[in-house]
Amino acid sequence: MKQVALHQPYWYLCIVIWLWAGTTTAQTISGKITDETGQALPGVNILEKGTSNGTSTGIDGTYNLAVSSNNAVLLVSFIGYLTQEITVGNQTSINFQLVPDEALLNEVVVVGYGTQKKKDLTGSIASANLAAFKEAPNVSILQSLKGSLPGLTISQTNRPGQEASINIRGTSTLNGNTAPLIIVDGIIFSGRLSDINPADVANVDVLKDPSSKAVYGSQAANGVVLVTTKTGRLAQKPTITYSTNYAISSPTVDARLLNREEFLEKVRNIEYRNAYTQASGYTEQNPAWTFANSDFLPPNIAGANTTNDFDWFGSLTQNSLIQNHSLGLSGGSDKTNYFLSAGYTNEKGYIKNDDYKRYTVRINLDNAITKWLTIGVNTSGAFTDFSGDAPSVDNIVTTSPLVTPTDANGDWVINPIGDFNVNPFLNSLADNYEVQSRLVGNFYTILKVPSIPGLSYRVNFGNNLKYFKTYSSTPYGAGRTGEAFKNDATQYEQTLDNILNYVQSFGKHNINVTAVYGYNTADFNRTVARGTGFSDLNLSYNNLALAEIQKIDSEAWDESLLYQVGSLAYNYDSRYLFKATVRRDGFSGFSQNNKTGIFPSVGVGWVVSEEKFFNLPAVDFFKIRGSYGENGNKVARYSSLARVLAEESSKYVFGDGGSTSIGRSVSTLANTNLRWERTEGYNIGVDFAFFKNRIDGNVEYYYSNTNDLLWSQVLPQTSGFANVLTNIGELNNTGIEFLLHAIPVKSKDFNWDVTVNFSRNKNKIVRLLGEDLNQDGKEDDLIASGLFIGRPIGTIYNYEVDGLWGLEDGRLTGFDPGSYKVVDQDGDGKISPDKDRVILGQREPDYTFGIQSTLSYKSFTFRFFINSFQGGKDGYLAANHLNGYNNTKGNASNSNSFNFAQYWSPNNPNAKYSNPWVGTPVPGARNYFQRNFTRLQDASLSYNLNDALLEKLNIQSMKFFVSAKNPFTLTQWEGWDPETGQGVSSFQPFPVMKSYSLGLELSF
Repeated sequence: MKQVALHQPYWYLCIVIWLWAGTTTAQTISGKITDETGQALPGVNILEKGTSNGTSTGIDGTYNLAVSSNNAVLLVSFIGYLTQEITVGNQTSINFQLVPDEALLNEVVVVGYGTQKKKDLTGSIASANLAAFKEAPNVSILQSLKGSLPGLTISQTNRPGQEASINIRGTSTLNGNTAPLIIVDGIIFSGRLSDINPADVANVDVLKDPSSKAVYGSQAANGVVLVTTKTGRLAQKPTITYSTNYAISSPTVDARLLNREEFLEKVRNIEYRNAYTQASGYTEQNPAWTFANSDFLPPNIAGANTTNDFDWFGSLTQNSLIQNHSLGLSGGSDKTNYFLSAGYTNEKGYIKNDDYKRYTVRINLDNAITKWLTIGVNTSGAFTDFSGDAPSVDNIVTTSPLVTPTDANGDWVINPIGDFNVNPFLNSLADNYEVQSRLVGNFYTILKVPSIPGLSYRVNFGNNLKYFKTYSSTPYGAGRTGEAFKNDATQYEQTLDNILNYVQSFGKHNINVTAVYGYNTADFNRTVARGTGFSDLNLSYNNLALAEIQKIDSEAWDESLLYQVGSLAYNYDSRYLFKATVRRDGFSGFSQNNKTGIFPSVGVGWVVSEEKFFNLPAVDFFKIRGSYGENGNKVARYSSLARVLAEESSKYVFGDGGSTSIGRSVSTLANTNLRWERTEGYNIGVDFAFFKNRIDGNVEYYYSNTNDLLWSQVLPQTSGFANVLTNIGELNNTGIEFLLHAIPVKSKDFNWDVTVNFSRNKNKIVRLLGEDLNQDGKEDDLIASGLFIGRPIGTIYNYEVDGLWGLEDGRLTGFDPGSYKVVDQDGDGKISPDKDRVILGQREPDYTFGIQSTLSYKSFTFRFFINSFQGGKDGYLAANHLNGYNNTKGNASNSNSFNFAQYWSPNNPNAKYSNPWVGTPVPGARNYFQRNFTRLQDASLSYNLNDALLEKLNIQSMKFFVSAKNPFTLTQWEGWDPETGQGVSSFQPFPVMKSYSLGLELSF
């Protein structure tokens, strides 16, 4: 008994310890997660709150997770569903049924200084479907936007690292800025969108109508592009994603310079009156004629007597290669989310040494310190390398297949054909270093006022620092005495936004009030040191003191923008919608009399489908909306001031024997009344969805009118100035757009998704200078500038061409056979610019459309995108002409051309193109052709590994894909490419490329 009594406290202690340990040690929780219909959800994140401990569901929706204690709280999250949390307690099995997140299903889009449900919008805002281009070998996010949104036009690119231009709803200025405002993560972005890794971009939204744009006031006349980069998600375990693709590219057209025989045939055609016999109608060769009788320079004469057939273009081109690599890490706890990424792009251009490299890094963090205080940062770095000078493609057509770039000793021939044209390869021998670095740090704080629900205050502090370095040296510069330079520049931009926001609902009344006060500043500095005349360049550009002639230049500028914004959005029961905004801007670049501008807007909407009387079962959603707004357009800094320069021409010597002094000269005339360029307009739209959202889309009509157009007005020579920037005239833009999205097939194994967009824009000049110098009762056009009242900006005014003059034709005086047959409009037997030029059409397209289609079968997905520009009756015109050598037989004989088109000769009398070397009294005459095209812009096929295999490999997802870019273009345009407008001219031979790629994307 004593022994038992002795051990009783021991057993009691063991039991207590065991019970206590059972409440604090790890336990395993298992369960199943389903959607609202009871179907299993694979890939759902389950996280222990306050830790990084987590897992995800398998293909059957089940999970297992060891938690630290029964006090642990599970956070369950999945895209498109509300996050749920539950305390574990004594449970070992916990099942979840997730509830759809209506806000996500309603497509929240980014608007100025906030977000809004798409169904509550009153303006025209388009959101890009970036997923449709995810497999394309795109090095810029602009390539994923090209042609995919109505009203948004992205130009074609044909150089590595080239930044495409952006146009939204036509041109609304003559001399002002035409680029849209770019906003990245809420901060003004003035750099290249190509500097952003496409894999880092989550969303792109485009503000198109005056009401939506008005929140950005003076910078928004040309539209606004809002880019949102990726973030992590709360309650998500860490996910690592890696993607890569390799592409090989080649020109979309197969073009080359004329080979030896073709080149010699061209020279015979130039000399046809002597090289062929008159008796044969100049179609049979004259045996007495030799190339020594031509205008050949000595090197070409020597080459004609050899077998030389050097392919200059083939020697300076190569297959273009592109490789992209992106690595990302994302996740989050219950209070913090993060996204980290690194990217590398390497693009070798079609022209040798025309290369581009980009390195990117990004860190996006967001942390809820308390329930009422959140801090975050969006930081990034982009480092681009354009080093290396490509051979001079401008000079490639001045070469000849009869000569070679090097002599018998292997040394470079400076002037291969014996004239002033330099060997195009010499340019690529330069020691060139060209890099750009961009560091971005956007910091924000969000304070939710505890005592006033719905009231928050946010501060955005943006910093953008750019470095530009271009260094180069070449022994062939400065007349082959040697040249080197170093160009260093920095640009720093700072933005501070104070945003006060109040969001609240009172029954069915919902309001969103926003007030903003902020500024944006920028300053720039550049220093250039240059030297010429080097005895040697062994140190390249690193010791400019060795130069005989040394020169230093420097420049600097700064500018600032101050703004205030007030906005009110109201809706009643998500049925009646209203939004009003007013913005006041002040910009340093405008005159002292017009430093500020006020830009108001208002929008209304009616969701008809929410009305009780609306009873159409097939219609899920139907909204009518309209908006009105005013926007501005900034001018370049110092535009209103009289600028003073210290140039060589301003130096002077004062007095006999005096030294040279640096003087100052006024270079521009001041305009103290220079005003904002103002665009006002309205937009009417209809949004719809039918058949349980299987069909949805929108239709838009817009009208905008721009007054006080910025224009460099020509001044009389007696003023001492060439021109002055002022405000003139008026122009307007009208257009229609529609976007239609449909899901024709939706089944367990097969789905088909298709989107069609269409745009049509027309602009018209309404007023110009208001002058009537010819006293005809109508305002005068600005013919010299190509501006005509009542016509579009891109109007083509030139001679009308009706074929080519032949040998036997009764030609007008001065026209040789093979020259353009210019129509004599007034029939006076003479061709004059004032009487015989007419309006031929316009450069802008009549309409554009795009078709994006996605077909998926089980684990396979096939996507394609078609982009098309059409000119209608007389639109989308451009001159297509064999440029150069007009009436200069000697230059034409010694230089080459590409094999695009057949020019006129007695052996080819029905050719389309004139001889560029024949004489004509109207050298400006050109044949204009439509550039209409339909292009298969993107196509891809991908395969996703099935869930069973993924689970065995212990990875979250894996996708293999192949893709093609620009593989096929349907057009009647002859030459390099219809979209770039490069025709049969031999100059600037940078072709548009087609690419084929292989890629991989995996997550774990």
